Amino acid sequence: MAADSAAPLVLQVEPCKDDPSRYHWVIRDRDHVVRQSCYSLPSEEEARHEGRAALQEAAALVRDSR
Repeated sequence: MAADSAAPLVLQVEPCKDDPSRYHWVIRDRDHVVRQSCYSLPSEEEARHEGRAALQEAAALVRDSR
């Protein structure tokens, strides 16, 4: 499992439980899931790329809501 952070949000990229050759991403705020991929992706790199884009969107929403 790898993680990138945009405090307090954290991006995690993990192998898919149903098919370990595929990956999904999850954005968490502490222990709460904020967003997650709707489907598995064929590579860790692709999952990280999509997850980072979603992380930036989520961080902007948090920043703009303050």
